[in-house]
Amino acid sequence: MEKLTVKAFGIIAEKLPEQEFYFPQQQDTEELLNSLYDEYPDLRNMDFSLAVNQQLIQQNTRLRGNEEIALLPPFSGG
Repeated sequence: MEKLTVKAFGIIAEKLPEQEFYFPQQQDTEELLNSLYDEYPDLRNMDFSLAVNQQLIQQNTRLRGNEEIALLPPFSGG
């Protein structure tokens, strides 16, 4: 069974047991987020962005297998 590599950064990482972990394969990012919220309820109350294979995403994205998922805290830039 394929797995996703999930990496958490900043304040998000502080709310999880590990900064990097494997998670069962999901169909898409919406399903992944729901599963992460079930597993780690504290995430529901946090703002964060999601990146798939180092690409920030703004909408539901299909997952094909073995992606690297990043949970990124809010950041300011300029």
